Amino acid sequence: MCWGAAVVPVASDVVIRLCEGMADIFVVLYVTNISRTTLPQFGVLISIQLPTSIVIYAPSAKVAERIGRKPLVVATFLCFAFHPVAVILTHSFVGLVLAFVLGGLREIGEPARKAMIVGFAQPQFRARTVGLYYLVRSSSITPASLIGGLLWKAGPETPFVAAGLVGLLGTLLFALTVNEQGAV
Repeated sequence: MCWGAAVVPVASDVVIRLCEGMADIFVVLYVTNISRTTLPQFGVLISIQLPTSIVIYAPSAKVAERIGRKPLVVATFLCFAFHPVAVILTHSFVGLVLAFVLGGLREIGEPARKAMIVGFAQPQFRARTVGLYYLVRSSSITPASLIGGLLWKAGPETPFVAAGLVGLLGTLLFALTVNEQGAV
């Protein structure tokens, strides 16, 4: 297994998922209680975000084959970082629609990122490697919602801003340390 080559991509992914976990659970509270969007409107926002993710998933895998994995993974990580900030910066339903489209675009580099994870393992160990990867990542981000909740006490925008900053840190970690050969 190429564990040395996998450390930075795994670490950056853990940081990105920490970003996601700090704010995502609070999006419904922020949008409905602070932005005063109704629950049916929130349902519309989710019904925009999820199809956005679905529609871009397969084409983005083809794009990654042409241009490489790294640019799409960076794009995914930027969407993770900017989505929570976009939610709190908007003051209209149309703005929220755009923020949730951005949330859906978080999947644009997922096929490339998952291919990268599988690519770090020797073929006979791929299933174990992927399982271990998800165990490490999920265990590492377990406190994210608790951190977000504590930050919410400081102000409802705080976990979203903190998540955006953590997301940018994860993006920079990946962008500055993983070369395209490491992303293949």
